[in-house]
Amino acid sequence: MKRGLIGLLILIVYSVAVSYYFLHQPASNVPEALRGGPADPTTFMTDEQIQSIHKLSTIGYLSYFISTPIMWVIILLLLILSVSSWLRRRSELMFRWSLLQVAVYLLLLQLILEIIELPLNFYLHELDRSYGLTNQSLGSWALDIAKSFGVNLVISIPMYWLLYLAIKKSPKRWWLLGWAVSIPLTLFFTFIQPVVMEPIFNDFKPLQNQELKQEILDLAKQANIPTDQVYQVDKSKQTNTLNAYVSGIGSTTRIVLWDTTLQKLKPDEILFIMAHEMGHYVKRHVLWGTLWGIVESFIGFWLVYRLFNWIITRWGSSFQVRGMNDIAGLPVLLLVVSVLSFAASPIDNAISRMQEHSADEYAIQLRKDPNAGVRAFQQLAANSLSDVNPPPLVQFFVGSHPTLAQRIDYVQHVGGGK
Repeated sequence: MKRGLIGLLILIVYSVAVSYYFLHQPASNVPEALRGGPADPTTFMTDEQIQSIHKLSTIGYLSYFISTPIMWVIILLLLILSVSSWLRRRSELMFRWSLLQVAVYLLLLQLILEIIELPLNFYLHELDRSYGLTNQSLGSWALDIAKSFGVNLVISIPMYWLLYLAIKKSPKRWWLLGWAVSIPLTLFFTFIQPVVMEPIFNDFKPLQNQELKQEILDLAKQANIPTDQVYQVDKSKQTNTLNAYVSGIGSTTRIVLWDTTLQKLKPDEILFIMAHEMGHYVKRHVLWGTLWGIVESFIGFWLVYRLFNWIITRWGSSFQVRGMNDIAGLPVLLLVVSVLSFAASPIDNAISRMQEHSADEYAIQLRKDPNAGVRAFQQLAANSLSDVNPPPLVQFFVGSHPTLAQRIDYVQHVGGGK
């Protein structure tokens, strides 16, 4: 009881400190050297847009940095209150085969977590609707959640069943087996998943603008990207934000533009964005990122094994978890993975920022049109209501790209834009 009160007090103090930090961030805060230039939102946005971005960003930052530790607490409560062991008992009463037991347990556990997260997700969805970032109806949004839930369940059932079989067969080496199995899964989700699974949520079709299509293919030819097709996807049914990407490898390579990007950017701006995305492909950022992910996951699996073993050994009986190979201990595994992922995010995002900067360099070299790059980033900020200069805490933990202010300033000065 005393530990619980101390933990609650720490969570309250943390939440107050985080709230104070974000609520006292000024709107349109850019470095003094950038004020009045193209990276300053006051030069290309209205006051209403600037205030909207400030409010929306602040809520987003608060929801992430506060909901994350709260979710850790909720997962911990599922163990302390023996909810997890109760779910395991229900599954054992229903079936004798371990695969079906795992299936029932995961169905119930994921349903509980989904229901807990639903109010915040609904609030953020409605917030996006109120700020015009999405036109997606409640029914369509709910259908996407249901699809995502189903896909995650189908993937997680055999994955966790095999993991717990490995734990049972090799208590000291399961982490190594798990890492080995994760490699082909990582390759699948990196190179194949965009082609196989994304069509579950959206419709892809060849780019209708033939002139733009040919310009993009000419650009791809310059970059030695092996593709003869460009796709557009109907993301406008879910969001009004902008995006484009090059995914896949070899015969699965595809160039994709969100229809929102086609609607809101000029052709030269789109070509600069595509040159950036092609830069990732040419410089093999996805491949290098995947290799780093495999190395990182090796370290991660080992740390998870050590921490998981220590927690189950010390507190397993209190959680009514029978041992390492008891599916009721899965929340411990999820908690450890989540905390370690959060701790590793500054490293991962620092690497990502270097790659994004490198892709910007490539776009400048390939297109030689910095003015289009400046305008594209400005439109990206304005249409997506993105904070051009997030607070340092945000950039450190979740900043996968250089700030838009930094990118605009770089393209302007290095590329010679105005």
